[in-house]
Amino acid sequence: MSINLTPEQRNVIEQAIQSGLVRSVDEFIDSAIGALSHRRGEFHKAKARLAGERIRELRKGVRLDLKGESLRELAHVGHKY
Repeated sequence: MSINLTPEQRNVIEQAIQSGLVRSVDEFIDSAIGALSHRRGEFHKAKARLAGERIRELRKGVRLDLKGESLRELAHVGHKY
């Protein structure tokens, strides 16, 4: 089989190999096919709705005390360490 890739697609594959994400073009293709197969049909509206309801239920009564600081300031404190 012959596959024609754009320069951008070639670059993505080469970067994935160089970074150690995959070891070869074949492994990249296998990973991409696996991800696509996993993604197909995995989203279920009923499950998503139930998850949302559970999150909303868990949030009830939860308060965030920022003690006068913004979320950005609190996030920055975490980066200091």
